[in-house]
Amino acid sequence: MKQAFKYCRLVTLSLLVMLAIVGCGSNKRVALMDIDSFSLFSSISAGMPLQKALYYSSNNVIYAMSANTQQVSIYRDGQRVNVIGGLGTGSGNFQSLSDIAIASDGSLLALDSVTKSIKKFSDSGKPMGVLELKGSVQPTMMAVNSNQSFFIYDAASAEIILYSALDGVEQFRFGKFQLVQVQQLSCNRDYVVAYDATGNKSHVFSTLGQYIKTDDGQSLFDDYNNGLNLDAGLLISQMSPASLNIGTGVGLMNISRDALILVFGEEIRLLRIGYQQVR
Repeated sequence: MKQAFKYCRLVTLSLLVMLAIVGCGSNKRVALMDIDSFSLFSSISAGMPLQKALYYSSNNVIYAMSANTQQVSIYRDGQRVNVIGGLGTGSGNFQSLSDIAIASDGSLLALDSVTKSIKKFSDSGKPMGVLELKGSVQPTMMAVNSNQSFFIYDAASAEIILYSALDGVEQFRFGKFQLVQVQQLSCNRDYVVAYDATGNKSHVFSTLGQYIKTDDGQSLFDDYNNGLNLDAGLLISQMSPASLNIGTGVGLMNISRDALILVFGEEIRLLRIGYQQVR
């Protein structure tokens, strides 16, 4: 009887531990904040077609990627201060620049799909190191969360690979049967979103790799787990009435704290997200 009681306690304890672990990656808000409004606060003309732009608010830096030239332009306070990259094999060049992301310290991370590596640059453009993506075949998209884990979309296997930022070791894979094409990968602490621009669909997963849903249009999640969606030129908050008609012609959309970064061909537009506390 005592042995049975001890066994039950052990099973119960194990279940509680498992629930705690799952809870750490659950889809819960980190704060009670709702989106109240969207407003344009800055725009930049790059003078070249862009595929993606990112914003780091702490030092007012924008990174703008042009796959055509294999270059990343760096803007500070609205002025271009440097251009890095170009086709080549040097520490500051790329053989196939396919995506960019921002590290927690504001430095630039650039994914090279041919060398299967991530190159790190300072916010002024100085090379800082390289991380090899072992086990990947055709890495094309990248997202980095607040824990500095790398989510990499491998086009060859059509799945997302989670790598540790500490040593580049693969942790696990997911999305193999949900994904066909991915043109944008984004994440926050709890969600990973793979956007298929061809089908105009956003496939949403938890950071543990669990498939959650598929949205029409392009979706993102902010730091408070508010869902944002852009479809047919209409930007909406999925959890509040906030919306904004931004028109057609927008490319990829990214988020940084309380700012949205939109690419319109050669133009970069920054939208401020207004918040109100949930009562």
